[in-house]
Amino acid sequence: MTYIPRQKVIALIPNKFEAIKIAALEARRLNERARMYNVSLPGKITTLAVDRLIEGKVEYYDTKERARQVRLEREQEGEE
Repeated sequence: MTYIPRQKVIALIPNKFEAIKIAALEARRLNERARMYNVSLPGKITTLAVDRLIEGKVEYYDTKERARQVRLEREQEGEE
């Protein structure tokens, strides 16, 4: 079993359940692409997904935070 530094993951995504969900989605994406191109990945797919998450290679955004930013931008546009 590979050790996953929890503090590094939580530093990127404060909600650990959201972090697990994002890592799982990345693992699924990696698995689908490996099958599509008939490529063997080095190591466990879940470990690769978590490593990519920690390295910042997985694009992530919080939907609530994104909605708040859009709302603020619209309010600012209305003020001008």
